[in-house]
Amino acid sequence: MSHSKFRFITLLASGLIAVLIGAAIVLDPAGFHATSGIHLGAGDTALLNEMRAAGGPILAMGFLALTGLFVSRLQSLALTASAFFYTGYGLARFASLLLDGVPDQVMVWITVLELAVGVLCVLAVSTSGRAGAAAR
Repeated sequence: MSHSKFRFITLLASGLIAVLIGAAIVLDPAGFHATSGIHLGAGDTALLNEMRAAGGPILAMGFLALTGLFVSRLQSLALTASAFFYTGYGLARFASLLLDGVPDQVMVWITVLELAVGVLCVLAVSTSGRAGAAAR
């Protein structure tokens, strides 16, 4: 697989995942989190506000990743941001797993997915750097 195709697929996957998750959290935080065994109280306005607010940056990250597909000068930024985003989420969930115990199985798989996407983004960033250096 070529470097550019790998970067494209990685950005597409990371962008779509973040857009879908971010939109789901913004539009229906209680329903989204219920799929992972987390039950938010419908009357807890502050908690629902906090959950929706957390969905906004996830949605924005997804849009940045997808923008990197079409605006070549933003591709490295989008990949780097995606690498930090997914790796940060994955490592924080892994730390919670160690400190707080094993959560619902869905949350464990989410941790694995986030770390995997983060690693793919890191690899894609490193290939874009080598490709750019070779072109000079």
